Amino acid sequence: MDRVKVLDAYIDNLGLNEIIIKIRGFIKSGKPHAVITANSLMVNCITSDTSLKKAFKEADLVVADSIGIIWAAAYLGNPICERIPGIDLMIKLCETAEKENFRIYLLGAHDEIVKKAAESLQARFSSLDIAGTHNGYFTAPPDSDEEKEVIRSIKELRPDMLFVGMAIAIQERWINEHIYELGVPVCMGIGGSFDVLSGRLNRAPLWFRRIGLEWIYRFFLQPWRFVRLLKLPVFVFKVFIQKHIRGRS
Repeated sequence: MDRVKVLDAYIDNLGLNEIIIKIRGFIKSGKPHAVITANSLMVNCITSDTSLKKAFKEADLVVADSIGIIWAAAYLGNPICERIPGIDLMIKLCETAEKENFRIYLLGAHDEIVKKAAESLQARFSSLDIAGTHNGYFTAPPDSDEEKEVIRSIKELRPDMLFVGMAIAIQERWINEHIYELGVPVCMGIGGSFDVLSGRLNRAPLWFRRIGLEWIYRFFLQPWRFVRLLKLPVFVFKVFIQKHIRGRS
C-alpha cells in the first residue's frame, strides 16, 4: 500500500472508493481493525505523545482528514490523492452498512447529542442497523466499572463498525487500548461529527469545504478553537525541518 510520511505519521494514499473497499475487507475478515482520520494537530502531537504515536503505528488505516495533511504531503514531494474528512467517510460507511447489512454503534458526546446523531443517520438511511449508542463521558477514572460495562455491552451487541466521537487523540488512544477487548472489526474516531449530525453545529457550506477552508468556518462557530490554531505554525515548521534538514541526512 502506498503510504506517505508526514512527520512521524504514515498516511495511506488512497481515494474514498479504495478506502471503502479496504474497510469492507476489514469487516469481512471479522478481525479488529483501527482506522484513524488524521489532521495536522494530531500529527503534530505524535512527537511528544508516545501513546498517540503507538496508536498511529498500530492503526490499520490512516486517512488524510485535513487540508494541513494534504499541504504537508505535497510540500514534502509525495502528494496524497484525496482529502477525506472523517464525517464524509462515516456517512459513506453508513451508506455501505445499509446496503450490506452491517451493524454500527455510536460512542461519544453527550447522551442527547449521540442519540440525535443516531436519529439523523436513521432518517437518512432507513434500513441502517444501529446496534446502540452511549455517551463518551465514562473514561474518568480510566478502567472504571462504567467503562467496563460499556465495553461489555458493545462486545455483546457485536457491531461491525464502532464510531467513536471523543476529543481528538483521546479517541485514538482509547481505541488502541481497547480494540482487541472490543472485538469490533472496524473502530474509527470521528471527532465532533456527532455534533454536526445531531444538528448542534452547522457544517461549512460546500464551497468552503471544496477550497479547504472548513477549518476557518469552524473557528467562527467555535472561537475557543483559537488555542488549537496557535499550534499550526509549529506543525508547518516541523514539516519544513523534515524536508530541508532531515531530508538531507
